[in-house]
Amino acid sequence: MRRLLPVVMLALCPLAARAGQSDRDALKKAVEQLLSQPPLSNARVAMQVESLDDGQVIYSRNPDELLNPASNTKLVTAAAGLLRLGPEYRFNTDYLSDKPLINGRLGTLYVKGRADPSVTTERLDTLVGDLWHRGVRNVGDIVLDDSFFDREEFGAGWEQESSDKAWAAGVGALSLNHNAVAIYITPGDRTGGRARVEVEPDAHDYFVVDNRVVTVRANGRRKLRPRTIPEGERTRILVEGRIPLRAEAVVLYRRVGDPAFYYGQTLRLLLKKRGIRVSGRVKRGTAPQTAVLIQSYESSELGEIIRDMNKISSNFIAEMVVKTLGAELKGTPGSWPKGLEVAEDLLAELGIPRGTYVLKNGSGLNDTNRFTARQIATLLQAVWKRFPVASEFVSSLGIAARDGTMRLRMEGTDAAGRLRAKTGTLERVTALSGYVQSLGGERFVFSVLVNDWAGKSAPVISSIDRLGGMLAALGAPEPGIREAALAAVAPPQDAQPAELKARIATYSALSSAPDKKNLPFLRSALRTERDPLLRIVLADAVYRSDPEQGGGALLEAMPPSPDVFLRLRSVGRELALPIPAISSLLDLAVDGSAEALARLLAVAPLARTGERDEQLAALLSDGLLEVGDASPEELFAALRAAPGSQAQAAIELISTGIEQSGTDAAKYPLALTLRRASEGASSGRFEAWLAILERRPARPAESVAQSAPAGSPPSPPAPSAAPAASDPAPPAPAVVPAPLPQPAGLLKAPGPSRANPAALATPDAKPASACTGPSPTCPGGG
Repeated sequence: MRRLLPVVMLALCPLAARAGQSDRDALKKAVEQLLSQPPLSNARVAMQVESLDDGQVIYSRNPDELLNPASNTKLVTAAAGLLRLGPEYRFNTDYLSDKPLINGRLGTLYVKGRADPSVTTERLDTLVGDLWHRGVRNVGDIVLDDSFFDREEFGAGWEQESSDKAWAAGVGALSLNHNAVAIYITPGDRTGGRARVEVEPDAHDYFVVDNRVVTVRANGRRKLRPRTIPEGERTRILVEGRIPLRAEAVVLYRRVGDPAFYYGQTLRLLLKKRGIRVSGRVKRGTAPQTAVLIQSYESSELGEIIRDMNKISSNFIAEMVVKTLGAELKGTPGSWPKGLEVAEDLLAELGIPRGTYVLKNGSGLNDTNRFTARQIATLLQAVWKRFPVASEFVSSLGIAARDGTMRLRMEGTDAAGRLRAKTGTLERVTALSGYVQSLGGERFVFSVLVNDWAGKSAPVISSIDRLGGMLAALGAPEPGIREAALAAVAPPQDAQPAELKARIATYSALSSAPDKKNLPFLRSALRTERDPLLRIVLADAVYRSDPEQGGGALLEAMPPSPDVFLRLRSVGRELALPIPAISSLLDLAVDGSAEALARLLAVAPLARTGERDEQLAALLSDGLLEVGDASPEELFAALRAAPGSQAQAAIELISTGIEQSGTDAAKYPLALTLRRASEGASSGRFEAWLAILERRPARPAESVAQSAPAGSPPSPPAPSAAPAASDPAPPAPAVVPAPLPQPAGLLKAPGPSRANPAALATPDAKPASACTGPSPTCPGGG
């Protein structure tokens, strides 16, 4: 009897854990309240919540509306891979030769790839070491056999953009490093000198590096624009931009061209480094049936690879798995149609009929797939009930506030550590689907799909996180209280003056001494603080502590209007604190952020009119000068879109920066942009701005038009931003802008004048091009 007791207790646990009807009613009420408020009230929302313990639907809203699931599509790919190939499946790469190894010599070395998505340079080097220890000392040609797949590198959805970011890498049966290359950029030894650009792996026969990065002054700002350009069997890497003197090295990742030759040329490099002579060429071909197997190298198990895929939301792994499904179950060569057919067969078996959804790729990239919340919940329920793969599937999902793409979400909530889910993020698309065990012990499956909202993504994602917190709180003591608190959208709330000053001083100190170790505290504080002044200081501290994560939180916290900043600046001056947020916004503006530029132009008049803020004026004049050097087209577009007073103040600040730095206005990139624009019709205000920069009277519009050289090319099309309706052309300045004090901490170059940004371009370098790819907050559907 005692032996049966644990079994009986386990059987009864799910029943005891079920939330009462009052708890579920409270949850429904809280969810309805949250969905009825912005930002979710202005979006298309589908939601399905089901109990894993009794099978009941706990909440449902638009469950059968087809929406873009973004990377929630990877749930289908993961289920198909685990259920059709098995968690223990391994990818093989065979090394063969046309004849046996004799006296350390091989003839032709054939490398037959079978789509291992986990091969890295380190693993390949280990493989080469194994060949060495097996006695290989000399090989002829290296023949790359990637016939396990067809030659299509990109699936449906890739044609919708031109990004060369690593998350948009193509696939191949022979692939390396997720078909991405690491590009290291290090400043040169002197201001104005060429920076160093190195790649890893350093396969000289595959990569052609075109380095156009210059080193700017030590307290300058960074802007880097790497691009990879396929050129047949090679890939050219073009890197443009600027990096400050003595700055830390920056590493950026971009996709490569032909994956097979990336693998092959890196293999050739590693063979040579090991001391194995390669006397022939690297070329594509097919291994003959008579080839002698030297060694077969296996990947880790598919269960581990699926875990990597879902944790980091790897588009590359997802598409490799889809084409492998096609090759293994429908015959080689593997292709997207074959692999997706396998996935559709599985969905039909799980109760999701063909024709009720749209499945065009395995990663969820871009506007290609459509699923309903009920279908995703059905999939999750079905996999949960299949014991042989359930543990691998569930463990592949990100854990709220712990790891993967869920690492920074739901921190400090009841969902932290209790909720496992797959995220999905695209432009105007976000999704979250997975499992959660509530405080009351009940287990749920849920799917939330949100499309087509207006405004920023952060409030939408925050609202979804609150939904996750509500599910996790179900069954807690005092039913309904947690859910109601999460459903209430807290309005901005001003802190008491004494408390406000103390907190501003504390958060400002963390901003002035940035440290990644402070990020959990800062993010938690940013989530709970309601005072708009405190939120700006906190968001600035978050950005400074980890600039690589982008400035989304800062742009959200700082409104376009200068009123809140003016109040914050007043408190900061009283406490003798550094100027908040502006330096971070200048970093973002130098990198081309239109939102950062709009906020900088909004505060520019504060430095030029009334009681001038000399410290702010010095910071803005120097910083905007850099923006005009690094991102002249973006700054010009922002000036055109800004009200006249803001644009005038910004131009005057830049003019002062030009004078104080000794910059040659005739060669200054923003001035060159204005000069081209002033040659067109209705260009009076552009000529006026140019006159301020060149510190001369403005010429009449007629003389500007007549001064254009004969046969000169037409002016470039105006940027998309339209000038404000109340933006008359400013008159020619009667007085040249007064000089401003030197910003604290700026370094001067030796010689009669400080090194100026315009002089930092190398003679053969072209201006850095603007990034037109997706937002950093949308890394390929994560």
